[in-house]
Amino acid sequence: MKNNDWYKKILLKNARELVSNGTTYVVIALVFLLWYFALGIKFEWQHIAPLSEPSIFIRSFYSAFTFCTLGLLLYMVGFYKILHDIIVKAFGMWGLYNFIKAVLWLFLMWISYAYLVPWLFKVLNAGISVLFNIANLVLYALPPVGISLIISIIYLLLRKKI
Repeated sequence: MKNNDWYKKILLKNARELVSNGTTYVVIALVFLLWYFALGIKFEWQHIAPLSEPSIFIRSFYSAFTFCTLGLLLYMVGFYKILHDIIVKAFGMWGLYNFIKAVLWLFLMWISYAYLVPWLFKVLNAGISVLFNIANLVLYALPPVGISLIISIIYLLLRKKI
């Protein structure tokens, strides 16, 4: 693995955690749907939010996320090359160049923390909420199909884990 690919390692590590937690939430949600149906609770559209944003102290996640989003965008438009040409090639000030890059990186990480990641998790939670409610509606509209679907998904998830 090249030194420049450190972000892939961090993202893959966090992706595995997210998928394993997400699988647990799916199984629990499906079991609760079955339980609600067995208790006779009426169908009602619900908002659920099983995914939570990482805290600001997980610097490796935000740095990797920034590297793959805003940092990549600035690299693709040539911002760093222009900054290097102006500060280093024209004036020879490596210290200033590195300082500006560090401050810019902290600013981009703050933008990721304050705006991008909350938006991303809102979108993910909204998608999960819609899927949860569709599964709930299928369960109430067609109980045999819904129950067999839940049992099949749980079976496939458990078979895949084992």
